[in-house]
Amino acid sequence: MNRPLLLFCLALFLVGCSAAKPNFVFMEKAAVDQNTGLYWAKNANMPGHQLIWRGDDNVYEFIKRLNESNYAGYADWRVPTKNELAVLIDYAMSMGYEQEKMSTWPYQKLRLLGFSDVRDYEYWTSSRQSPEEIWIADLTNGKIAPKKEDKPYYLWPVRGNGSR
Repeated sequence: MNRPLLLFCLALFLVGCSAAKPNFVFMEKAAVDQNTGLYWAKNANMPGHQLIWRGDDNVYEFIKRLNESNYAGYADWRVPTKNELAVLIDYAMSMGYEQEKMSTWPYQKLRLLGFSDVRDYEYWTSSRQSPEEIWIADLTNGKIAPKKEDKPYYLWPVRGNGSR
């Protein structure tokens, strides 16, 4: 192998090794990503059903009740950002993803990690695309896209500032 090609391969390897991937520590009710400092609810479907953004029984009413109950000992749960959910999805997909194999879809991989009730559907983020659209994360195919806020989606609470 010639020297420039060897150096290029080594550089690619080192870049791959240096990229921080989630490193979860699972507790009774939450999982901590040791790389980002984020605490994810262990149950990815705590409400037990999809929630709407505005109106009765909405996303923020659920988060408010979660914080009032001091869930898992914390009162600062929130809706994750687009980027926070993207890290989870990217990690799940890095464990092997083939669109035609349901067993490799992100929601399945996250279940295998130890999260419970991860749904094969779309989840709210707190990131807005426009006044009427919010970024929604699809845990079936791993895509995150802006959608109108008038439909119900699942909620996966998170806490922490996402940086270290």
